[in-house]
Amino acid sequence: MREIYLVDSVRTGIAKAGKNSWFANLRADDMAGLVMNEVMRRTGLEDKKEELDGVIIGGTALVNDMASNIGRYSVIMAGFPYSVPGCTVDRFCSSGVQSIFNAIAEINTGWSDLILAGGVQHMTHVPMGFGNLHNPRLGEFTDENAKSMGWTAEMVARQYGISREEQDQMAFESHAKAHAATEAGLFKDEILPIEVDAPQKDGSTKQMIVDRDQGIRPGTTLESLAKMEPVFMKDELATVAAGKASHTNDAAAMVVVASGDRCKELGLKPKMKLVGYKAIGCDPVYMGIGPTLAIPAVLKQAGMTADQIDIWEINEAFASQAVYCTKELGIRNHPLLNPRGSGIALGHPLGCTGARIVTTLMREMPDYGAKYAMESMCVGHGQGVAAIWEWVG
Repeated sequence: MREIYLVDSVRTGIAKAGKNSWFANLRADDMAGLVMNEVMRRTGLEDKKEELDGVIIGGTALVNDMASNIGRYSVIMAGFPYSVPGCTVDRFCSSGVQSIFNAIAEINTGWSDLILAGGVQHMTHVPMGFGNLHNPRLGEFTDENAKSMGWTAEMVARQYGISREEQDQMAFESHAKAHAATEAGLFKDEILPIEVDAPQKDGSTKQMIVDRDQGIRPGTTLESLAKMEPVFMKDELATVAAGKASHTNDAAAMVVVASGDRCKELGLKPKMKLVGYKAIGCDPVYMGIGPTLAIPAVLKQAGMTADQIDIWEINEAFASQAVYCTKELGIRNHPLLNPRGSGIALGHPLGCTGARIVTTLMREMPDYGAKYAMESMCVGHGQGVAAIWEWVG
């Protein structure tokens, strides 16, 4: 494999989707364009955009302002040279990291040397499920309820005996970690401040600078979580409530990916490199268990063992699946498991999440003196993805 590195990364704050989203009046392609320009500026490439071999953007639910090949559309709207091509990658919840892997794979062939890769999702403009037309024959192949991610979270809790109390604890920890990291300024370097016209409760708008994440709830307690009613199922076994699930979001993140040769030519300083990457499928009914399959597979692929991993970033799509996965993998009490919070507190902007995690890891790894980090997430309709990153900065 060629020497291939991640050079730098940046993200927006993560807005909470809905009528009060801080990014309600900012289009997805414009949001992507802002972080594309910023990461080029940070790497000293703002005047060398013509050097790019391409832009790859992860996203899903590709309609409205997520449509028209947003990868290419964002290139145009960012003011990049027309010569820079763009494409869009959709692997649902892991689209953001899939785009980075695709960039690495393309560079490894020798066909390219410098690519921008990342992800964007605008769940205010494209709400969860909007535009979906599920195949009416789905029930012939799996339980037709598996099209609901919340329903699969309930099924994981029931199948693997994950209690409501365990879910409450996971959610509480996520908000506490994310709030502490925000207060300590640990996200400051990775977030691009963006001036927006933010909706107000009275229907007006107000100019503000978005330089933090909107969905973190510092007042979350175990008591408040325990009072929340289950959302996705209502019988006596139901446990999954809104407070124990990732919220829907608007955000973008981008990464500069370059060959070792191009890094030397352009004076770029490498920070991370990919050690291994694995995507694997599972029963859609138990979608959330994906990381328990992908992580052992990528460790085997890399010839590594779990005790070599210093930081574990396991996306919290739902507390039930995150608790199960981390218990099954033996890392539930690892001191660097989602050390700055994850999907429940920060949010899960589907197509962006994989790139958001990489962007956070790029700060966490040197801060905690980590050599290896694991990134993993479950993926809608029954998949798991895992990537091992090595710090080289």
